[in-house]
Amino acid sequence: MSTLTQKWLRQNLHSYSQKDRVYSDINAALARFQTLRPKSDIYTFDDGRTQLLLCIHGLLPISFRQASYNIPISVWLPRQYPQQPPIPYVVPTTDMLVKPGPYVDVSGRCNPEYIQHWERKYEGCSLSALFEALQDQFSREPPVYSKPKQQPLTAYSSHNGNSYAVTTPPPLPRAAPSSSSSSPPPPIPIRPADLPSNSSEFQTFTARPLSPPPLPPPPHFNHSTPSTLNQQSWYVPPARPAASFPPVQTPTTQHRPNESRLSLSPPPPPPPLPPPHFAPPMRLPESNSAPTPARNPQPPIADLLDGDADVSREGNSIQSPMPPPRPLNPELLSLHTQVHAKLTSELDSLTQALALDAERLRAHQSDLLSGEPAIHDEMARLEAVRDVCRNVAYRTNGAVQQVEANISELRRKGDPEVDELICSTSIVHNQLINLIADDNSIEDTVYHLHRALNTGRIDLERFLRTTRVLAEEQFMKRALIEKILTGISTLSAPIAPWA
Repeated sequence: MSTLTQKWLRQNLHSYSQKDRVYSDINAALARFQTLRPKSDIYTFDDGRTQLLLCIHGLLPISFRQASYNIPISVWLPRQYPQQPPIPYVVPTTDMLVKPGPYVDVSGRCNPEYIQHWERKYEGCSLSALFEALQDQFSREPPVYSKPKQQPLTAYSSHNGNSYAVTTPPPLPRAAPSSSSSSPPPPIPIRPADLPSNSSEFQTFTARPLSPPPLPPPPHFNHSTPSTLNQQSWYVPPARPAASFPPVQTPTTQHRPNESRLSLSPPPPPPPLPPPHFAPPMRLPESNSAPTPARNPQPPIADLLDGDADVSREGNSIQSPMPPPRPLNPELLSLHTQVHAKLTSELDSLTQALALDAERLRAHQSDLLSGEPAIHDEMARLEAVRDVCRNVAYRTNGAVQQVEANISELRRKGDPEVDELICSTSIVHNQLINLIADDNSIEDTVYHLHRALNTGRIDLERFLRTTRVLAEEQFMKRALIEKILTGISTLSAPIAPWA
């Protein structure tokens, strides 16, 4: 790669994230393939986005069937290169067409196996290896082929500038079967192009058997305004030499040597049966005068003084019947019958299958039509259930929010003390609760002192002294409880919890 190319490449790498990697890969690829060149151009992605990208384009040499070819390609480098693989294309010239394949689509975009490997692991891939993979792939299956050349139409023109296009003769009729006594096939008719250009009259030459009767004399050309000639093709069976051509339309034209040339297409190659003879259509030059319609010339009046031989021969040729048509091949008729029977049976089976399918589809249609009201009813019911569920969910969410607020308030206040859990609505009742608790505790103490005396843990004197003190205190508390209960009139009967 030249210094100017390297300098240009350095200047156009500002939009790429890994400039050094892009530069080294392009440099190695251009050094490996001398027919490639870099450029910068607008690339349009499949989604319509356009970006200014670097492109390596040129000719990629390949070898196909021991012959060397150059494939025009262009490889675009995305801006995320090498994380994203390059985008190779085949760029056919005007005389080439893209050959779609497993790795080349109709637009010319290539997707070889190396690109798929690049997408999986790009660290071990390079641009030179991609070109080598494309070269190997194209050597096995070229992505382009040459356009088929069109056959130019042959045209003959006269010296005054009039040109005449080649016309295709009309389809030939079926040839009649020849008898065993007929002469060999006639030779190929003489092409009108082989006629001398300075002939004074236009004549149509046809092949004939070895010893046919003389043909009727050709019609004469009148010196009048030129017109267009359209001749029909006539079939002449070679086994019946007595048949002749019926009179044809003859144009009127001026007699000038070297004035015009006749444009005719060559006859087709002879088939196995004797070929039919035809006179291809002709078109003669037109003058500047207005064209006149062509009319059939009057047949020449037979001169009885000249003899009866020619007249009788001409009458026999005109009245000769047409040959019978060729009978069809029995094997072909049998084959037609078998094919017709096969197609008829297949058509019957197909008709039955289609009838069953149509009946099933009609049943499905009726089910769908009858199920529409049920679907609407179910939809209405489900909408009502949805509304109810929404209301319940709304109330449930409100209750949950209230409970969460209460829990937050309780956590803020903390756990209450045990003594605060049992309380009354007035001071008197709280005093009554405390007195009852003291009375019960004194009684429990006396009980445990009695057990201690029985077990010998305390002596009798200490037991009596402690019991006397507790009994005095219990008496005072019970007297106070009686006094409080007497003053409280809310209860219907006196409560004596110590009893």
